[in-house]
Amino acid sequence: MKNRFSNATFYKSLALSTMAFSVSISISHAQVLEEVVVVAEKRNESLQDLSQAVTALSRQTLDDKNIVSFVDLSGIAPGITIAKNEGFKTVIAIRGVGNEANQNAVANPSVSYHIDGIYIASPFSLQTDFIGVDRIEALRGPQGTLFGQNSTGGAINVISQKPTSDEFLGTADLTLGEHNLVRVRGSVNLPLSESVSTRTSISSFEHDGFSSNILNGQELDDANNLSFRSDWLWNINDTSSIRVFAQLFEEDSNGAAIKGIFDPTPDPRQLAQDTVSSYDLESEIYGLIAETDIGVATLKYLGSYQKDDITVIRDNDRHSVALNPEIQISEFDPERNVQTTTTHEINLVSNQPIGGKLDWIVGAFYLDTEVDITIREELDTNFNGVLDGFVSSFPEVFGGDIGFISDALPTRESLSVYGQTTYYFNDVIRLITGLRYTEDDVESAVSNFFQLPANEIAASVSETTGRIALEYDINDSTLLFGSFTRGFKPGGSNLTFGFLPGEFDFIAGGIDNSAPLVFPTFEDETINAFEIGLKTEFLDGRFRANIAAFLYDYENIQFQATDPNAFQGGVANIPESEIFGAELELLGFITDKLSLDAKMAVVDTEITSDFFALDNVLAAGLGFAPGQDVTRAALAENVNGNELAKTPGFTADISLSYRTEISNGASIGGILQYTYRDSFQQRIFNNPDVDFVNSYNLVSTTLSYAPADAPWAADFIVTNLFDEDGVNSRMTDVFGVNATGEERVAPRQIMARVRLDF
Repeated sequence: MKNRFSNATFYKSLALSTMAFSVSISISHAQVLEEVVVVAEKRNESLQDLSQAVTALSRQTLDDKNIVSFVDLSGIAPGITIAKNEGFKTVIAIRGVGNEANQNAVANPSVSYHIDGIYIASPFSLQTDFIGVDRIEALRGPQGTLFGQNSTGGAINVISQKPTSDEFLGTADLTLGEHNLVRVRGSVNLPLSESVSTRTSISSFEHDGFSSNILNGQELDDANNLSFRSDWLWNINDTSSIRVFAQLFEEDSNGAAIKGIFDPTPDPRQLAQDTVSSYDLESEIYGLIAETDIGVATLKYLGSYQKDDITVIRDNDRHSVALNPEIQISEFDPERNVQTTTTHEINLVSNQPIGGKLDWIVGAFYLDTEVDITIREELDTNFNGVLDGFVSSFPEVFGGDIGFISDALPTRESLSVYGQTTYYFNDVIRLITGLRYTEDDVESAVSNFFQLPANEIAASVSETTGRIALEYDINDSTLLFGSFTRGFKPGGSNLTFGFLPGEFDFIAGGIDNSAPLVFPTFEDETINAFEIGLKTEFLDGRFRANIAAFLYDYENIQFQATDPNAFQGGVANIPESEIFGAELELLGFITDKLSLDAKMAVVDTEITSDFFALDNVLAAGLGFAPGQDVTRAALAENVNGNELAKTPGFTADISLSYRTEISNGASIGGILQYTYRDSFQQRIFNNPDVDFVNSYNLVSTTLSYAPADAPWAADFIVTNLFDEDGVNSRMTDVFGVNATGEERVAPRQIMARVRLDF
């Protein structure tokens, strides 16, 4: 393997020219794969020199595979499953580690999201479209040192196109397609001087709904998105620079089609619901990156201010009183989250190893986030088919059509320090060690059902995590590695929690409440991960294979739990689970003009400790009459031996790419892509009536034409060629009527795109 300390000039030129390995890679005359440079460990390094599993997707790959948002990444990288949830949440799971507590805004996701190295705190930012992207790096496995904030599953780093003073550059494209799809994107790089440059990117994305509500004619799964990014770079001198950017996103749509599993409407892309839904999201990210070379090391500061404001009106029972009169009507109007965050990070990255033997990175990270939560649910308590509203005062509110009513203001403050070293025993053996120490504090003021004063809940945790890895270069093109990583995600507070006997007896009609299963706070979760891997190139550099196998000891999984007492759902912890699996990434040139890109993963999960939890689907049928809490509590089941949620046993993404020149010098090409996602359980209860989600197969293709010596090119794109109506995700609400609904993958879309470089 190549020395990871090649000079900065080499890496800078390499990064500009060869950031991708995918089926869309330009085929060189020598049929040799180009090197990929990533910043997965906070420095420019060859992907093949990293002792961890990383998938890099270039801008060209994103375009060729029509990847415009996070949901489109599902299955593209091995072991990564991305599911929509509740219509306004995106849940990323890597190797079976995801976010099974996403109905709690305090519970953090397990896969951390970064833009240009800046940690993005709000999970609602995952709803935004990609804009001005140079590449995406997906790091699989716990990131216990360098990206320690909540990265028990892994990390996804979106790297933006950087402004440059070299020349004026511009790109634009227009895509038209079925469902009145119109996507317009443009990006302009403008040099203002020899040291100051700016890049501005804008994207507009619209299409009609893929699904419809047959009762009110409302189109769902529509899009009306606007994205804007302004990026400024000041190269103060040869060793120092300051970069600032603003990235804004707005979406105003009808919302997602979440079809109830008992909805009798025969067409999978039609549903019958009583609510006129809506979805509004405004996302703002402002970042500052300052960097200077101080000789022995490079000093970098990364700071940000982030704000997400999302308001949703949705049908919570997922059905209609006309077609399913047996199901109680429930509506959220509205559900609103406003999250504001500031982050600060500073790190020092060595430029040369000390004595030629020891390389190092040290840093510190600080986060301060605040979430303002408003939830208003109306519930047809008398089953008359009409929502009569509720009184907005406590305790009179219990006399109306009341569902779950909550006002909460949780805050999180986190401080961590970290360090990592690489020690070179000789030219072929290296030892990597890293530690991260985190202190995390959560405070929450919760007022449910308009009760005042609010409950004040607090939770604090400190944790040490880290990584140790041994790397061995078998030869110049083959790396063998083994690693142990400890990852950590902090606990937090619940909006609701079980009542102890005698507490709030008036709510349950004066009964003696049963012992709670959900408590005011939940614990942090940890992972001890063991991994071995092999990265190699063969057939004189024509093929590349990256293989990894892993075993996780997973403790205190945070999941959305149900309490026997009325309206008391929240987050609880499953003591012990295990995950093991293997992954393969294979890329190569079959011929001068034909290339292969195959990514596959097998994963097996199991809860390995006794743990009793209450399936709210089973408990919902008992209602909340006096004394029923004891009956509901008796339904708690031991989930030992069950599969973890949202973890397909097998995923694969296989693509063939063909590219050639014709007699007039023009370039033509085509990509045929096949994606398979295996079936999985949507919750840890593995209830056969609601939890099993079927597998799906997707086939997509792109045909491209680029004239010789012309600034434009054209593409013909078909996604989901055979119009598969596969289920992307299924979700069972722990609040309200405990209804289950599912969201489909997008239907077949036929599109034409024209690209222009200027």
